[in-house]
Amino acid sequence: MDQDVRAGSSAAGPELSGAGGSGMAVMPFAEHRLSLTLRSGLAVLFAVAFFWPTVSGTGLARLFAAYAFTDGALALAPAGWRLARCRAWPLLIGGVVDLAAAGFIYFWPGMTVPLLIPAAAIWAVATGAMMTLACVTLRELDDGCLFLLGGIAALVFGRALLSHSEIGVVVLSTWMGLYTLTIGIVLFKLVLPHYRPLLD
Repeated sequence: MDQDVRAGSSAAGPELSGAGGSGMAVMPFAEHRLSLTLRSGLAVLFAVAFFWPTVSGTGLARLFAAYAFTDGALALAPAGWRLARCRAWPLLIGGVVDLAAAGFIYFWPGMTVPLLIPAAAIWAVATGAMMTLACVTLRELDDGCLFLLGGIAALVFGRALLSHSEIGVVVLSTWMGLYTLTIGIVLFKLVLPHYRPLLD
């Protein structure tokens, strides 16, 4: 009898441990789910704006600063810095990078396309690094490695900017539109499976 009880307890132990682990994994994402959804929609809307054919160099700088600021604000809004949310730290640092880039680009006097290109390149590389790290720290929530895909897109965008520092405003605006559209789709695919249980 005692042996049966001990056997039952040892068998239930891993199940309870696994359930607890799953709960700890889901907890950070539950707080970031709405944030990522809004960031997805925001990226698609800004992609349309970046594709607008009459955007000027100054207008493009302001538009990019607006995108980085709103994306960073949404990244930081649901989280805070308590230890219980430490697994989502790449998303938080990514939000700080967004806000820093937005402030630099918006307040730098006489921001032009030649200055915007390296600033956007540094931002893209830092963003790509944070999204890649998010794929590692939140791997249980990202079975399709979509954070990694978004990180690769950002790194490719940054590398392209560093390799073509003399591109014009039309090309730069088109590249920014393609990047933000890609990120919007990636984030949408990331959060969609986590909304399906709510709809059932």
